Amino acid sequence: MKICVFGLWHLGSVIATSLADLGNSVVGLDFNEEVIEKLQNANAPVSESGLNKLILDNLERKTLTFTNDPRFALQDAEILWIAFDTPVDEKDIADVSYIEKKFEIVAPFINNEMKIIISSQVPVGFTRYLQNQFYKKNPGKKVYFAYSPENLRLGKALKTFLKPDRIVIGTNSDEKELFLPVFSLISDRLEWMSIESAEMTKHAINAFLATSICFANEVATLCECLGADAKDVERGLKTEERIGQKAYLNPGNAFSGGTLARDVRFLQTMGKENFLTLHLINSVLESNDLHKTWIRRKCLEILGELEGKHIAVLGLTYKPGTNTLRRSMSVELCRWLKNKGVEVTAFDPAIQELPLELHSIISLSSDIASAVEDADCVIIATEWSEFQKVEKEIITTIRAKMVIDPNGFMERTLENIHTMQYFAVGRSYS
Repeated sequence: MKICVFGLWHLGSVIATSLADLGNSVVGLDFNEEVIEKLQNANAPVSESGLNKLILDNLERKTLTFTNDPRFALQDAEILWIAFDTPVDEKDIADVSYIEKKFEIVAPFINNEMKIIISSQVPVGFTRYLQNQFYKKNPGKKVYFAYSPENLRLGKALKTFLKPDRIVIGTNSDEKELFLPVFSLISDRLEWMSIESAEMTKHAINAFLATSICFANEVATLCECLGADAKDVERGLKTEERIGQKAYLNPGNAFSGGTLARDVRFLQTMGKENFLTLHLINSVLESNDLHKTWIRRKCLEILGELEGKHIAVLGLTYKPGTNTLRRSMSVELCRWLKNKGVEVTAFDPAIQELPLELHSIISLSSDIASAVEDADCVIIATEWSEFQKVEKEIITTIRAKMVIDPNGFMERTLENIHTMQYFAVGRSYS
């Protein structure tokens, strides 16, 4: 099949490359010339394990091309796959008009009988709205719409796209067979439903995960007060057959804004529009925002006055496996520490140079040893696997400090935990 993937940031670059690797002829379309130039040189806009190599492989096989010309991209295309990462503001409110405006630009070039798949995060009703608007402006054309929510995870995006546990697809019941060929290339576990149900499924999944995280962290903070160990409680929960091992019940950091929070906001907005009071949904972000201050509260608790202290932060990126600093809670923490008069050093294996605005806030070290050497406290902020493989001398140095490790990521690596001051959400050793 000839497929045009429209929108080439993290979501779109992964979808385009994966579809090409499955044997399709794929044209990636984006109006950002810098992004197109990078992709033409096999350089993805967001770091993702294995993605650059897969882009290069398919560029060389000529199954994948990139362009900013919609006429060329849509010429003879059977499928238009809309894959923009829906932008959100600092309050996690999505700008869905961004997707609509992009679609309006390419609409004149859409072929008759084209199949249109939307994977951008949009509220329930958006796909149907886009379909109706298209027919109003193009009464002579017949096209088919489907919504398939993205299921990518930063650092594991290729795996989650190419080997999904299942694919949710929303379309009109009589058009299922039209979309079957492309989705059956990816998986034989296809969950078909209405467009509105597929849109709601995405909201519900992310809101459920967000609620689970908040629940686990609230229970964990009670554990700290009452002498219980939150990891023991987690084990007790996950061995309950009605809950299970994969449940999002690990005590640790709050979730960052963006993906999860965006869908919670969608549900809140739809509740208001339909005059429904969603008590549980409305409390999720409030709980999460409070838990975002756990590291800050722990710093004040164990260090007292922070003015003049030296704190080392290990990990700066939004998640391990990527190089993006946008919406990084670690960067937000560094800003707060600096405002408290702290000398902040940091190391991250994916960051060789900081943005200019962070130069006066963070002193970036070239390795872990130099970052932690003179620190009063070490904070494990992003869970890079490299941190668990450091030399014994560095482990000894870290062990001599106060260590704040909200997720307990370094617990086994540091060992002899009772000989040091070590703090994780829901438990502490000192």
